[in-house]
Formats: sequence, structure tokens, C-alpha cells
Amino acid sequence: MRILLVFIIILNLLYAGWEILNPVKNRVSISPMPANLKRLELLNENKIELLKAVAVSSHGVKGASEEGSELGNSASKTCYTLGPFKDESIMQQLRESIAEYVTELSVRKRQQSIKHRYWVFVPKLADKKQAKLMGKKLRQKQVSDFYIVLSGDEKNSISLGHFREPAHANRRMKKIIGLGFNAKIKVIYREYDIYWLDYQVDLRGAQAAFSADEYVSDGVSQLERDCTS
Repeated sequence: MRILLVFIIILNLLYAGWEILNPVKNRVSISPMPANLKRLELLNENKIELLKAVAVSSHGVKGASEEGSELGNSASKTCYTLGPFKDESIMQQLRESIAEYVTELSVRKRQQSIKHRYWVFVPKLADKKQAKLMGKKLRQKQVSDFYIVLSGDEKNSISLGHFREPAHANRRMKKIIGLGFNAKIKVIYREYDIYWLDYQVDLRGAQAAFSADEYVSDGVSQLERDCTS
């Protein structure tokens, strides 16, 4: 009996050792889902996708409409500049005449200078006494058409004449230099204001028939310009 008990214990130990050395892994295999199985969709998901599609479509239509409107407005407008005008009163009369036919009418003023005269002179001397002495010497050389400048930046200089044409001024200067005097020429500038009319014409309305041809004259031109400037 004891021998049988020992034999059973030995068998249990051997079995336990075999289990330890060769464990059995339990594996569960899962079959793949069919490829043609339909996906379950919730009603809320369909509503969300529909709302997104409507929003995108509306935005695209609105953007295209606004862009087309802007292009249409821009293409129907033309901007011009008319001028220059030297007489402010004439410019103001013209401004009133075309005001009802144009839009965004404005006036620009700019100062301009031109050569007005050519002055022949003997540069200023130390004082009035020296200027009178120079005048006496000029008379001795048969030069009588001159005067002494009594004020301003050129005080105590000797003026020998103002000329419109540079050739006449040069002739006068060379004559005085030939007599032994230091004569020079100075250009005298005259400043004046010029005016420009800037306006816009809308080609879609009655303004399309407006023409500035009758206002264009000698020295006055109509120039097309960028409406954004």
C-alpha cells in the first residue's frame, strides 16, 4: 500500500514537471468581417454632413457674387485729370459746369516757376558811395541807361536792364564787359499756381454721354488716370 502511494506521488510529480516544461497556450481565433458589410450610420451624422455641404456651397456662391459685383463696379468707372489751368477763375467756372455730369470731383493746386526775365547788372559794391562812383565811370563810357539798386539783396548793385530774350541779355552783357566793367546775367523767375481737376465718370448712367472735348484747349489736356490713386 505504501509502495502504491509512493508510485502515485511520483506520477503526479512527473506530470507536474511535464506541464511546466510544455505549457499549452489557449488561442482564440476571430474570423474577419465580411467586406460587403454595410456601415451603421447615425441620423445625427447625416444631418451634420448635410449642414456642412450647404454652408460651403452658400459661401462659394456669396463670394462669387460679391467678387462679380466689385468687378462690375470697377469696370463701369473711368477717372480723368483735366488741366493744367493757370487762371483759377476759369478753373472754378469749369468745375461748376461739369459737376452734375461727373462724380468725385476734386481740385489739385501746385506752384510752378518759369523764367521771367534776364537781368544784366554789375554786382553790388561795398556801399552807396562806391555804387555812385561806378555809375560815374559808366557815364564816362557813354553808358547812361542804368540805375543803382537801393534796397533788397542786391542793394548797391548797378542794374543795366531786364530782357525777355537771353540773346538780348548776352549782347548787353558783352558790351559792358568790353568797356572794362564786370557785368553778369541773373535769371529772374516768376512763380504762379496751376490747377488740375480730377474727376470720375460712371459709364452705366447718364454720365456716359459726358465729354470733356469742349473744355480742352491750348495747354489744357484730358488725361486718363487710375481710379485707385
